[in-house]
Amino acid sequence: MAAIITGGNLVNPEDIVNKLAKAFETWARFDVNDHFQDEFLDEKWDYGRDTKRKNGTLIPAGQRDIYDLGELYKSGRDSFDISLSPSNAQASWNWDATNSSGQPYARYVHDALRGTSVPYARPWTQDIAIPSRFEQSMVKRQLLARIRTAMGK
Repeated sequence: MAAIITGGNLVNPEDIVNKLAKAFETWARFDVNDHFQDEFLDEKWDYGRDTKRKNGTLIPAGQRDIYDLGELYKSGRDSFDISLSPSNAQASWNWDATNSSGQPYARYVHDALRGTSVPYARPWTQDIAIPSRFEQSMVKRQLLARIRTAMGK
């Protein structure tokens, strides 16, 4: 037989909200940042052309990581902001590395925008930003585990 609850009171709801907020912040700081590290260093992305760096080094076409010289990765790894309200928790990363022209290039790498020198998309945020991917991701399981731990379960 199932129990039916018809009413009740939350005791110390601020404590619950604070625990959930802390779990979210810990998840963003550690689990999501670790996920981004894996995407930059371990994930291999198709890049169908050779690249000649300014120092003369030739990087051949094929499967590559997107760490490259590390500037993009370093610009976003720990540069996130958290916004909390009673009904919402949101984290946003500030991938603000610039290219040699001084222009931010995270979106070009992520989306491979037309008319740029970045012809192949490497969308490292999909497991976080796309709900259907998030539902199946390890980072969602990690968030749920952080919440369970925060709530003492």
